[in-house]
Amino acid sequence: MSNKPDLTKFRKTLFWDTTFDRIDFTAHSRYVINRVFERGTEEEILEIIRFYGIETIKNEIRLDSKSPFERKIRENLEKYIY
Repeated sequence: MSNKPDLTKFRKTLFWDTTFDRIDFTAHSRYVINRVFERGTEEEILEIIRFYGIETIKNEIRLDSKSPFERKIRENLEKYIY
């Protein structure tokens, strides 16, 4: 596995709160996976699945009933993982 996904598949604005080019995709897998499942396009989600694999995504994804994105995360999990 490469240490980065194919970055051409991502909008830099998806990670507006950090410096995109400095994201450590290994150390910050939970952050990346959750952000992409919250707000990502189909292309971004598919690239994250290819890069991390389904088991890692299942282990790292976090659902929070207080989050306005919980519904979107659940929809994307159902569509792409389960």
